[in-house]
Amino acid sequence: MTFCVGLRTKQGLVAVADTRLTSGELDFVITSRKVFTFERDKHAMFIMLSGLKSLSDMVLTYINERKEYFFSCAKLYQGVDLIAKIVREIRAREETWLKQGDVDFDLNYLVGGQFPEDDHAQLFRIYPEAAWKRIARDSPFEIIGEARYGKSLLEAAANFQNSMEKTKMLALLAFNATMRSYPLCSPPIDVIQYTAGSFRLKQKRLLAKPLLKLSGLWDAEVNKALNRLLKRAKPPG
Repeated sequence: MTFCVGLRTKQGLVAVADTRLTSGELDFVITSRKVFTFERDKHAMFIMLSGLKSLSDMVLTYINERKEYFFSCAKLYQGVDLIAKIVREIRAREETWLKQGDVDFDLNYLVGGQFPEDDHAQLFRIYPEAAWKRIARDSPFEIIGEARYGKSLLEAAANFQNSMEKTKMLALLAFNATMRSYPLCSPPIDVIQYTAGSFRLKQKRLLAKPLLKLSGLWDAEVNKALNRLLKRAKPPG
């Protein structure tokens, strides 16, 4: 039921995470943060997660115990290495017990930010196996959790050269597509913006009302675009 997306631009990073934990009745919804931040001097990092909450809580506990290490790192990938190491340690300890309950070890992480010797803002994904990859400029986004509904929009319009405002709009519309097709992803959502070289993360929580307004405006624009397209071309076939 998680939707977390991170996008890179030449100006920095934008990330959006839902907050819903429950998967049952729509009138009984529990929310909790799925994005966590670390800042000091020229170190700025956020971590977004999807997967079993009990496991992610373990990882976050150990990350917080060792967070001083992050502030000694020169580059963000060194911090990502530590997070991956913690994931690997917990998987080695817990996976046998999870299999007895027919539960998969399904933790996924997005890690973004910038450390002193990084030339640009960086974005990484950590997989359940604790391998990680850097999100490249030519494919400047990554989704963890429910990726089916928002991915096509991002594949069509996400670009490293986009402005921060356009990138933020795309992230919100990708969430909108997911929310409409998969109701277990719902507001409120947490939005992170990071301007490259600032070493400061901006955070904001958005509730349902502004997102529903954006959804209505998007519907209207899609219909206008469809009408313009019909004037220029007939559907093939």
